[in-house]
Amino acid sequence: MQHIQQILNKSLEGHDKGYDAVYFRRLIPELDQFSVSDAFIDRSRAALLEYLRQQNICSRCSGFQSCGKEGDMRGFTQVLEPYKGQVTISVQRCQPYLDHIAKKRVDKYASIAGMLELDEAFQFENYPEEQAKKYPRLMRYAMEFAMGYQPENNVGTTSGVYLFGPPGVGKTHLMLAVFNRLRTRGVPCLVVRSDSLFDRMRHLIADNQDLEPFLDTLSTVPVLGIDEFAQERANDFTLEKLFRIVNQRFHANLPTWFTSNYAPPDAYRRRGEDVNDSVYPLRSRIMKMCMMAHLEGPDARQRNLRSLT
Repeated sequence: MQHIQQILNKSLEGHDKGYDAVYFRRLIPELDQFSVSDAFIDRSRAALLEYLRQQNICSRCSGFQSCGKEGDMRGFTQVLEPYKGQVTISVQRCQPYLDHIAKKRVDKYASIAGMLELDEAFQFENYPEEQAKKYPRLMRYAMEFAMGYQPENNVGTTSGVYLFGPPGVGKTHLMLAVFNRLRTRGVPCLVVRSDSLFDRMRHLIADNQDLEPFLDTLSTVPVLGIDEFAQERANDFTLEKLFRIVNQRFHANLPTWFTSNYAPPDAYRRRGEDVNDSVYPLRSRIMKMCMMAHLEGPDARQRNLRSLT
């Protein structure tokens, strides 16, 4: 940082009027909000110029991997904080860096989690027109979420969606269209099949591996999708872990999307009874954290069937 300070000091020589209090107040509105005196600004010109330089670099940011900052400042942003009638300049991790770390964590455990390969063929543009016209509110909500959700502070539409109905009505297509768009925008997200989720748990246990990284990833990834929810055979142990994942996401207000052949009240019920005691609170949280969307229609998979007879 020494050479930067030298450059700043040199830039100030003979240019005092150009970097007066008016200059800094115009470019840094927080100085007025914090009631900072002109005398303090005059004493802090070098630090404030460096703050502006750093902010200028951040304004052109296109992601952590292309960060234009040098050395230890990569992945950090400067923050002005009031302190006894003055301001201090601290540093904190920037959101692009946090998104980069989240994505690395998601990528690391994607295979462990049994993540679905997001087939890029599933897009909003080729979603069945018949279903899109039948459910305009759902389509509008899905597109707003896919285009507007931002992980930082849950900006945008935050509620997940529970898509349920018979096979072949476009549930998985719509969810994958949402997640494909999120991934294009750089939002860390995971999609898992419900049966694969439980299989992975069993395999990790059989291999004497730690479940915690797996459970933590599913519990904290900014957006999670669970395909074919409640269509697998579950036991007390796996449902307990599923409840933990959903419960943590519920309290953290992290959006979760589901597709299922079952309406929420029928999930994990066999012969009219819940599979175990964790099912009722599990369903309750899902219904509170998600918008419900019931899709109906002909099975698209049975259209244009080819026959040898």
